[in-house]
Amino acid sequence: MSTRRWATSLLAVPAVLPAVLLAVLATPPSVAVATETPTPPVPTTPPTPTPTAAPDAAFEVDDAQLRWGVNDETNNRAFAPGTYNFLSAGLVPDPGRGGQTIRDRVWQGTTTTAWWAERGDVRIEKLLDGEYRPATFAGLSTTTSGTPLVGTNGPFSGHQVVIDGGTGSVDLEAGTASIAWDGSFSVVLYSGMSFFTVTDPELTVTPRATTLTGTLAGYASSRDDADQWGAVAPQEVVLATAPAADLAAGTGFTATPDYRQVRYDAPGAAVDQVRTGSDWGSFPPSFVRYQQRVGSAAYWYSSGGAADRHKVALPLTVSYAAGDPVDVPTPTGPTTAPVVEQPSVPD
Repeated sequence: MSTRRWATSLLAVPAVLPAVLLAVLATPPSVAVATETPTPPVPTTPPTPTPTAAPDAAFEVDDAQLRWGVNDETNNRAFAPGTYNFLSAGLVPDPGRGGQTIRDRVWQGTTTTAWWAERGDVRIEKLLDGEYRPATFAGLSTTTSGTPLVGTNGPFSGHQVVIDGGTGSVDLEAGTASIAWDGSFSVVLYSGMSFFTVTDPELTVTPRATTLTGTLAGYASSRDDADQWGAVAPQEVVLATAPAADLAAGTGFTATPDYRQVRYDAPGAAVDQVRTGSDWGSFPPSFVRYQQRVGSAAYWYSSGGAADRHKVALPLTVSYAAGDPVDVPTPTGPTTAPVVEQPSVPD
C-alpha cells in the first residue's frame, strides 16, 4: 500500500522586544533632564502556513488482510456426538470415502494430515481470554475462555480465518476498492463428515455495495448414506455481500454481511426457508446452491431449527496493510448457555 503523506508546517512567530534607551544626563540643578523617546516595535506579519496535504485519494495495496469468522455455527459443537464444526487453513484433503472424521489433525485411522493452523498466507486464529492467538487443534473444541464446548447453543470456539498478502487498489474519493488474495481455507462440519474449501477470495467495493467472492470446492455427502461421497466441481460464488464500506474511515474497515431477511428459494425436496423470527435469512444464493450439492445447505439459511440464530453471517474485517490492522470487533454471541439436547442432524 502506498504511504499516506501529510505535510505539517510549524508556525514560527518571531518576538520583537522594544528597545528603550534611557539616557540620564548629570547636569546642574538648573538644567532639565533629557530622555530619548522609545522606538515602537515594528509589526511583523507571521508567515502564511502551508496547507496540510490530504491523504492520497487512490493508492495500491500489496499486503492487505482479510479476517472472517464466517458464522457462529462454524465455531460450534456439532450435533453428532464427539464432533465439531471448525476452520482449517489450506485445503483439507479427500479422505476417499464418506463418514470420516479428523482427530488430532489427521484423518482418523490414517497418518494423513487434514488440519493446519497455517498454510502460506492463510492462518486460523482463536480468541482466547480476550486476545486473538494462533489456533491449536485442541482449541477447536473449547470456548474463548478455554473451557470445553458442552452444547450446541453456545458459547462458541471463537475462531477466524486470517489471510494476508492481498493486492489491489483503493480509491477513497470514488468509494471503490478491488483486492484479491491467494490462498485457501476449509470449513469443516461434523469434524470432517462434510466439508468444503474456499480459494482465492476477492473483494469488490462500489459506492453501492461490498462483495466478497471465492471459488468453492467440496464433496457430495449425505446424512442418510454415510458411504455417499464424490467430488463436486469447483465453482466461483458470492461468499458475502454487505452495504458500501466506508473506505476512508481509517486503515481499513469492518463490514457486516447481509443475512437477515435475505431470501433463499430451496429447490425440490430441500428444506424450505423459514421466514419468521428475528434471525431468518440466508447467505448469498449462489453460495447456498453450491452447498445443496455438497449436502450442507441448511447450515447456511434459516430452516426452522434451534441453530438458526447461529447461522447469521459474522462481520468481516479488511485492513489495507497486514502490519497495521484495524481493530477487530468483539464477538457478541452468548458466553454461557445451558446444555440443550438436539436432534442428530443439523437444521
